[in-house]
Amino acid sequence: KELKIITGDGKKIYGILRGSLRRPLVVFVHGFTGDMNEHQFFNGARYADAKGFSSFRFALYSWKKGARKLQQCTLQTHADDLDRVIQFFRKKGVKKIFVVGHSYGGKTVLASRKKDYDGVALWDPSHNLYPLFTEARYIKSLNMYVNQIKEGPYGIVIGRKMVKQEHVFEWRKKVRSVPSPIIIILAGDGVLVRGGKAYYATANNPKKIVIIKGASHCFDEEGTEEQLFKETTSWFQHCK
Repeated sequence: KELKIITGDGKKIYGILRGSLRRPLVVFVHGFTGDMNEHQFFNGARYADAKGFSSFRFALYSWKKGARKLQQCTLQTHADDLDRVIQFFRKKGVKKIFVVGHSYGGKTVLASRKKDYDGVALWDPSHNLYPLFTEARYIKSLNMYVNQIKEGPYGIVIGRKMVKQEHVFEWRKKVRSVPSPIIIILAGDGVLVRGGKAYYATANNPKKIVIIKGASHCFDEEGTEEQLFKETTSWFQHCK
């Protein structure tokens, strides 16, 4: 079922709810330039359903009417919208809410002001200064940063405020402020293992870290997605 949630400043958050609100709910948060329908969320929602969880995956920005645009967002915008989503479901009577943040979505989870969730899973989360930002060039006439991404198929326009927030993100403070059980699942063939281990070392108990061998950042390789889902749902079942 498609839902529209209105933000405090009148924007629309579009998302897909799967399952009953009488069950525990998993909220999926996509990464930078990501999408709620990437395979790890689309398939993850179905796996969670089979394990007794409902799910909500949503777009932090979208082409749809009234939605945010990426160049107008900041990390705090993302985090506040996540809080708004959780508040919406709390008001609907959902007792248990778990949050999954992939890549930059992990930082969105950590940047939440309220952190009103019962368990956290960070999937290969971004850490420290995000390379896409540090390599971007400021364009004064646009008041934005542009990253051409030499090895990528397209460039990215990034809002100035988002880049500035990235430079002052206090990750240790944010990780320590997470009050709920946390699992950090890392892609063994990715470049974020070191940062993920730093998150784990800083996090409060109860906590767990898993490194999936042979996995790249989006867990595209055969069998790695299933491992990702199994570890996540097992952790959330433990948090019930």
